[in-house]
Amino acid sequence: MSKVDLKEIVERLKVGVLCRDFSGRLCYEINDLPLDNYKETKRALVKKFELCPFGITIYGLDEVFQSYMRGFKRVGIEWDVWSGFTIVAKSKRAENLVINMARYLESTIKM
Repeated sequence: MSKVDLKEIVERLKVGVLCRDFSGRLCYEINDLPLDNYKETKRALVKKFELCPFGITIYGLDEVFQSYMRGFKRVGIEWDVWSGFTIVAKSKRAENLVINMARYLESTIKM
């Protein structure tokens, strides 16, 4: 892979990428979104997609995460020091919701 290709990949990671985690779940990751922006970004997604909390927000030393429901679709909205801001489809039926959330963020996020 050439240096130009690597630069494009690095720039894309700043905006966000759809990928699968090691469990095969669809994820949308924004590596450069700081923890300070987690609550604001989470609130925007919850409002836009009418998500209902499923459990409580967990705050760790280097991670924050909470699950949400929309109908029978469950997603995690998370942040950690390794991946940055992440939306995780907790089931196959939630994958389309994650894709729509990713599109929304890409059209509205300020980096």
